[in-house]
Amino acid sequence: MTTAKRRRSRSPPATASSPYFPPELIPEVASGLTSLQDLFALRASCRAYRALLPLTSSNLASQAPLLLVGTGSMPYALFHPTLRRIHRFRLPRTLLANNGDYISTKFHQIGCRLAICETEFRSLGEERRTTRNSFSIVHLLTGERTCISSPPNRVFRVLLSGDLVLTLTCNSPETIQYCHLEAADWCVAAVAQPYSLEDLLYVNGVLYALVEGTLRYRLAVVELSENDNSVELVFLGGYWDAGPLVHLAECCGELILIELVEVEPRACHVFQWKFGDAKWVRITSLGGCTLFVADDHFVGCLGPDHRGIRGDSVYVIEDSCGGWCEYSLLDGSFIRSDPKYSRAEVPSKTWAFTWLLPSLF
Repeated sequence: MTTAKRRRSRSPPATASSPYFPPELIPEVASGLTSLQDLFALRASCRAYRALLPLTSSNLASQAPLLLVGTGSMPYALFHPTLRRIHRFRLPRTLLANNGDYISTKFHQIGCRLAICETEFRSLGEERRTTRNSFSIVHLLTGERTCISSPPNRVFRVLLSGDLVLTLTCNSPETIQYCHLEAADWCVAAVAQPYSLEDLLYVNGVLYALVEGTLRYRLAVVELSENDNSVELVFLGGYWDAGPLVHLAECCGELILIELVEVEPRACHVFQWKFGDAKWVRITSLGGCTLFVADDHFVGCLGPDHRGIRGDSVYVIEDSCGGWCEYSLLDGSFIRSDPKYSRAEVPSKTWAFTWLLPSLF
């Protein structure tokens, strides 16, 4: 009788059970995280969570925009503008060793990727001449790096469509350079004179261009022939007048034009292309979405309901102070944001290079 009672006292209660969290709910938990640091901490909890949270656009949809910040020509941190938090990350080492006078590094944002163009200069008498170039594309979230042969001309703008890399050039705005990621050689295609290309953008698989002519612009579809390295422009509508700071953009599959006015009073005007009427129509709402601009080109669009991000607005980097401006399309106001980085985290003279939008994985 005593032995039976002892055995019963050692047995756990029939109602007791170990804690259990359904793994299928992990993606739902991740959908409420707005910090990459928190997301990667959740992924690192166990192998099962990591397998359930691959780095995809859907799992990163709730992530807020980040600023790529640094000093001089070298970025070294991602700044969370709403949480005021610094994310450290390791940028792969540069391809060029500094054997010349100096190395100039330019960064071009492509979704979560960063195109890095390095140029080495040496002094030859009283002139500085380019001696070597390198070109690579780095994924900032995975660290994956693709090295490509250097393009013939200096790069002003970089686009990526599938495995096709396109660039606008600095000194020759009437040419497009392009190559495939698995190919070693670049092709140069010229646009017929007197046209020059102000901006390029893929929207729904179609390559559009802003074609400039003395502060007067036309919209065109770019048809690129890889057989004979030629470019054909199919113009849509006529000329219109605009200021010098105009950028093509995309919002929810619609073709958008952003015009920035830097003189006081500062303003930002947004237009939508109406294909039926073949003209730009000014709009004052983006359906709650937000556009991001940096380095004289459009970076991306975030959908509504991002905490701390103003909807129906345009965020523009002011890299001279490491901050940005928020232009509201609803009331025409703008707010200048100064991140006020802690000197313990980053040096006092900090530049904001570009926006990183994790959801554009």
